[in-house]
Amino acid sequence: MENFDLTPEEAEMISNTGFIRLKNSAIEKVMRFMGQLQEALADFDSGSDFPFRPEWLLQGGKISKGEQYKGMPWVMLDYPRYFSKEGIFAYRTMFWWGHYFSATLHLAGFVKENFNEALENGYTQLSAAGFQVYLKEDPWEHDFENGNYCFINTISLDEWKTLVSRYNFIKLAKPFAIGGYWGQITTEVVETYAVLLNILNNNKKGA
Repeated sequence: MENFDLTPEEAEMISNTGFIRLKNSAIEKVMRFMGQLQEALADFDSGSDFPFRPEWLLQGGKISKGEQYKGMPWVMLDYPRYFSKEGIFAYRTMFWWGHYFSATLHLAGFVKENFNEALENGYTQLSAAGFQVYLKEDPWEHDFENGNYCFINTISLDEWKTLVSRYNFIKLAKPFAIGGYWGQITTEVVETYAVLLNILNNNKKGA
């Protein structure tokens, strides 16, 4: 028969309401932070000349949360968020408890095809800016562990072109430390977004 007896640490934890109250308060602050971050990203878009298709911005942003991304709570902002069977254009900011914030550009389908040349031509800029590229076949892993990502500056141009063309999606990402001043994270996430849009817009054929 399975043993359900608690360890001393587990018994102490379930009798302590303070931790859960603090955890809930922290998650609520992360949710509000993501709302402000969405406003900052939308403000950037309003002054940008990036050639968004109208449907890419039509849905606005979405903030989600959960308890069990690989055992830890998480909060996620998708803005912009265009997900369809034909293509994806999404910029995803994720808070992962005990780990980091991350900012990820996810392109797929016809959207990625539209920017394949810009991505290939952006190799030097992406490398210099410290971006990482997703390596696995399943696009729905969000963490940097277990070989999911590698720094673009560690691979050759030919290897980069192979990665760009290998799947019908691509994910480019950066992590940011949880500790410290979160206003700086807003600045860094928006700046990361700006760099990515600039690379996509300025490295196309004829640009």
